[in-house]
Amino acid sequence: MAKVKLTTRQRESKKINRKRAVRKWWQTTSRRVIIISVALAVLSFTSGGWWLWHSDKVSQMTANISAKFWQETVILGFKVDNVYLEGRKFTPLYDVTKAMEIKTNEPILNISLSEIKDRLQAIPRVKYAEVARVLPDQLHVHIVEREPVAIWQNEGKLHLIDDNGVVMEYVDPAQYKNLLLVVGEDAPAHTRELLTMMASAPEMYKNVFAVMRVGERRWNVRFRNGIELKLPEKDADAAWQNFAHLEQEDHLLERSIKSVDMRISDRVFIKTNPSEISPVKESGGRET
Repeated sequence: MAKVKLTTRQRESKKINRKRAVRKWWQTTSRRVIIISVALAVLSFTSGGWWLWHSDKVSQMTANISAKFWQETVILGFKVDNVYLEGRKFTPLYDVTKAMEIKTNEPILNISLSEIKDRLQAIPRVKYAEVARVLPDQLHVHIVEREPVAIWQNEGKLHLIDDNGVVMEYVDPAQYKNLLLVVGEDAPAHTRELLTMMASAPEMYKNVFAVMRVGERRWNVRFRNGIELKLPEKDADAAWQNFAHLEQEDHLLERSIKSVDMRISDRVFIKTNPSEISPVKESGGRET
């Protein structure tokens, strides 16, 4: 396998030498391609036409010519010498190397970049990959890894999810205890929009402990002090902003409140905590 070198910056290639190498290769190989094409055309018309093209002999001949052609490109220096990898942080290097399936001195012009990209993106931790040839002898690979954005609780089990709602079963949630907890069967599919909404009021978001998906339609937000905010099915963003304004003006999260219901657009229902309500006194001083 080709040796993979880890680097945060791609080394600058010598443009003048590269252009000379490319020009030399095209001058040599273009003549050979013309000769091979003419030879195959003559062979086709003089030895049976269509039948000859589909015979085993011609298939073998074509394979031999192709192998010879690519070997000539290697001799000219167009071969894999170095592979530079960027973006890998958590993905095992073994998995990346295995997915690339690149060998040292392999004809670099005969490598399918799209196939390498597909194999890299099949790795669970890899979200996106880019592969580029830097002639005459380098491959540059850049991967973007999946990053957990929330902990998903479903049927009593905890899993990490990324911003696309992809479940990251291969990562231990215990390593990310500071992430938001989302609950509900369809919660992963709506987590990105939820986080975007909450980021609009970052100070209030810091006090959120968990968010529960209700009836696959809307969210209930549970704050760390136990207060529950019931958001509407539609215009949840507006309700969240409205609550943030109320919190700024009236400090709701510091009051003895059990829940705030904002499911009706022009109404706010606040339920206080009965156990912490002070007793009401009559004018005579007797408690009731």
